[in-house]
Amino acid sequence: MVKLFIKMISNKKIKKLSILSTKKGRKKEGKFLIEGYRIIRSALRNNVNIENIYISNKFKASEDFKNLNSLISENIDVAVLDEKTINKICQTVNPAGIVAACLLPDDFKITKLLTDNWIYLDKISDPGNIGTLLRTSAWFGINNVALSSKCADAFNPKVVRSAMGAHFSLNIVGNMDLFEFKKNQYCIIGADQNGPPMDDFNYNKKKWILVIGNEGHGISENSKKYIQHFLSIPSSGSGNSLNAAVAGSILIHHLISL
Repeated sequence: MVKLFIKMISNKKIKKLSILSTKKGRKKEGKFLIEGYRIIRSALRNNVNIENIYISNKFKASEDFKNLNSLISENIDVAVLDEKTINKICQTVNPAGIVAACLLPDDFKITKLLTDNWIYLDKISDPGNIGTLLRTSAWFGINNVALSSKCADAFNPKVVRSAMGAHFSLNIVGNMDLFEFKKNQYCIIGADQNGPPMDDFNYNKKKWILVIGNEGHGISENSKKYIQHFLSIPSSGSGNSLNAAVAGSILIHHLISL
């Protein structure tokens, strides 16, 4: 049984937790927030480095909290806060009554992962699209995701919510340039609605990285110079285009099926 304590936290502490909604705040504190029963359960099951869990009185009495008891280790502080304080910390419109502060993952040597397939997100600005692509990557077993500069932050609260726990099983690297993959002899593939149909792609079983571009502008000129194959998704109906997350998900499934 988890040991609970009723806690009054200072305005300074609330402010420190609240700034985790910003990229600058996350970088300064070395932490990010996750909210809701399911995502916190996933984090606990994947041994994510959780520093604190904050719950409301209402959540404390719920079946969901009882289900979490066996997963929470003794080194995680669990504090009961009043609803007003929980609402100040949470970033959702209707908070679920539970929020956790997690340490950002440590940097790792990317060279150890340059034998695997990757997804590369090129200046994607919509957090929902990034979260969906992280979730799709995890689902299909593509465990490595690189983000270019000027992408939305992978630990943005909206990204974390839409990824639904995918962060906890992925290696995510920010501010990456495709040159690193060219240097390591990757097959660099770009999603482009004007490219050849994906079914015509002659895959040679070489390790690959799929580049998915910005929602409005596509793949940047800087990234295009590294791409060896552009692929499009044939349409059999109406509509002008697919959004970045949908197109990327279809291409991920296609590539792993070859």
